[in-house]
Amino acid sequence: MRSLILALLIAAGPGSVLMAHELDWNSLLLASLKLRSGLDYDANVDAYMEVFRPDVWKRYRNDEFEMVNKRRETIELMKQAIASFSIEEDFVVRTSTRIGSYEFESKSFPLEGWSESTYFYASHYPHGSFPSSIEVYMSNPNILKGFPMGEAQAKDFVRGRIDRSGDSDRTVYVKLHLRVTKVKSETKALLVEIKKYSIYADAGYTKLLHTFDQSKAIEAAAVAPKGATTPKPTP
Repeated sequence: MRSLILALLIAAGPGSVLMAHELDWNSLLLASLKLRSGLDYDANVDAYMEVFRPDVWKRYRNDEFEMVNKRRETIELMKQAIASFSIEEDFVVRTSTRIGSYEFESKSFPLEGWSESTYFYASHYPHGSFPSSIEVYMSNPNILKGFPMGEAQAKDFVRGRIDRSGDSDRTVYVKLHLRVTKVKSETKALLVEIKKYSIYADAGYTKLLHTFDQSKAIEAAAVAPKGATTPKPTP
């Protein structure tokens, strides 16, 4: 089982929601800074200037007299950027995973490699107090355990992916909507909640197999009669 989904087939491309963050290092850094209580601006201002005001940093970094003013300016810009960064907007990520053997009892395909140790990451060369890599862990990977498909459709799906040599392509493609909930360890790791996801048969994200919306599932469970079971989303 994979404990890591490598790199990023990232983010807000065609078909993604409007007003979504890309899962890149800059955005993850701002999210982590916003969530940190008692952020020490003085301790981080040089690193922030180097990343977000590189021309100013390069010109004045060895002039301690001018740097006094540049630090003051940068702290105000830093405060503005952090205040305006919305953690209510989703990070939209595209990646791939594999399906296991069809489960006849539940009439579903399991998805491999999703657990609480699974993470995405974005990297950047190091700047002072800022980390070179920020990791993103999911708090609810259990909702990605698998997806339903009728037996007849599943049979055609599997057979259509077996080539003449008998090799089988078990790859499917996943689009995730992730919401940052808290800092996991200083600025080096964040915890996110999967708000919704869609699974596709193709790398172009056009052949939808299944979709799931956590909010809608919670709403459905809340209004369901006592003792009733909430139907699973269907493709």
